Amino acid sequence: MELSNVKFEVGNIVVTPAASAALTANGQTADDLLARHRRGDWGDVSAQVRRVNERGLVEQFNLHSSYSLPDGRRLVVVTSRDRATTMIHLDAQ
Repeated sequence: MELSNVKFEVGNIVVTPAASAALTANGQTADDLLARHRRGDWGDVSAQVRRVNERGLVEQFNLHSSYSLPDGRRLVVVTSRDRATTMIHLDAQ
């Protein structure tokens, strides 16, 4: 990924075991999701969450993304407001 496309840093990455297993089962990696997240491609979130994320890029809010996997499961990516940590976890749906 080109650095010019990156809108923010993600800090330390935490991937829950369930999220890791879902990624593996779908032939994807955490890096695939993180690349989208860092570009500001928020995935399958509401218009309100998109607006909050865009504002959060400037005002230091948590940033939330959600991505559907081919098998129908959904992963959530959350970067902390201080950009120190990003967690990827399986959505409880």
